[in-house]
Amino acid sequence: MSAERRWDERHFHLEESTTQNGGARTIFIEHMTPGTTVPPHFHTRFAETFDLLSGSISVYSSTTPDLEVLEASVTPLEIGKTSSVEPGVYHKYQVGPEQTELRVIITPGDADFEKALMVMNGLHADGKMAGLADSVLLMAVAMDLCDAQLIGPAAGMLEGVRAEKKDEVQALKKELLEKYDTEEALKGLLAKFE
Repeated sequence: MSAERRWDERHFHLEESTTQNGGARTIFIEHMTPGTTVPPHFHTRFAETFDLLSGSISVYSSTTPDLEVLEASVTPLEIGKTSSVEPGVYHKYQVGPEQTELRVIITPGDADFEKALMVMNGLHADGKMAGLADSVLLMAVAMDLCDAQLIGPAAGMLEGVRAEKKDEVQALKKELLEKYDTEEALKGLLAKFE
């Protein structure tokens, strides 16, 4: 399984929902296994601030979409020190050799991003995540909800999936949101911190 799609090995908890603060921010904790990464991407709707709580992680960021420049920008994140990326900044992260907890602050808050967290946790709780772990359709839905604009080889692959399987992607998105975008799911994401 590709580390860039370890949907079944990532878990999320909301500390603060955009529904609680008038859209000011979304704050979530991501629990990740060793080696977890995300493909290089940027966001258009929000900035992200990364705050390492435990474990180890490196953040890569660049103002240019050149993958070599991005790879050379590696900065290990230290506990107690944050790293921020503004909208339009290309970035990714790579978890080190241990279980890692990362707090992510999105400003302004993003309801669709929170929906993606509810979908991922819901699929995991229902035991369906392992079967979808390498699904390009799920990746397309998740990247759309998270406003993740991919760059590099993953971008071309995803553009192809969106073009060739547009109806399937939309059907999966509709199905997942109908099942997991609920008040109960939101309360479940927030339950750990209430």
